[in-house]
Amino acid sequence: MREADSASSRKDFINKVFISKKEAQETEYWLEVIKGAEFLHNEENKKEVEQLIIECKEIILILAAIIRKSK
Repeated sequence: MREADSASSRKDFINKVFISKKEAQETEYWLEVIKGAEFLHNEENKKEVEQLIIECKEIILILAAIIRKSK
C-alpha cells in the first residue's frame, strides 16, 4: 500500500492495491496452514492465529473495496 500511495496513475494505483490484496490472500493461506500445524499446542497461540486470520480477511475486504471504488 505504501507503493500505491506513490502511484504514477490511477491504473498504477489499482494495480498496486490489487497486488496488496493478493499478498494479503497469501498471508491468510499461510495463517490457515499454521493454524492446522501440530506445533500450536498452546490454545492461546491458536486463538492468536485465529484472530490474525479474521484481521487478514478484513484487510482483504478493505482492499477489494478500494479497488472497486477506484475503477
